Amino acid sequence: MTEALSLANLRRELGRTWLIALFGIAYIISQVTIIMILRPIEDAMVKLQITGVSVGEYLAVFRSWEESGEMAFYRAHFILDDVHWIWYAGLFTTVLCRLFDRHGVGHKYDWVLLLPLGSGLLDWYENQLQHVFLSASDFATIVDPLPLFSTVASDVKWLFSAIYILLTIVLAVGVFLKCRGNKGINKQ
Repeated sequence: MTEALSLANLRRELGRTWLIALFGIAYIISQVTIIMILRPIEDAMVKLQITGVSVGEYLAVFRSWEESGEMAFYRAHFILDDVHWIWYAGLFTTVLCRLFDRHGVGHKYDWVLLLPLGSGLLDWYENQLQHVFLSASDFATIVDPLPLFSTVASDVKWLFSAIYILLTIVLAVGVFLKCRGNKGINKQ
């Protein structure tokens, strides 16, 4: 008989090894490829992504990339980046589900499992704004306050990411130490 779907068993089902592996492999392939594509403009792009709040800042960077021929790298990365959020949101959600179950974290904290999805949706929104910015050859579609909206989405995405990555590390270390401690007890 199939168990009824509930938050409790959903968390258990999402923490399955095959899901973690699937999202992990997709994430690694996507992340490495995006990094390779963006290598020539990485520093300027990251700076623009987290601090670019005005039309002037965007125009300066985009025009510079156009003149140097580097805009092609920025445009090309969206082939993967438009779906990249699915891979990291899926990976961290599944890993956190597994870790929450391993630590017996109460279901009242399941809302934390939404942080990867939240950061992913903010990434999607940010990418949609970037597509708007790139839709006119003279960048006439970069209008205030859209750069500010894009940067706020990016900054909140990175804040959510920092929280769930740190939580993942803390919980994973806890599982490691617990397993290591149990091995020492079993040897006695």
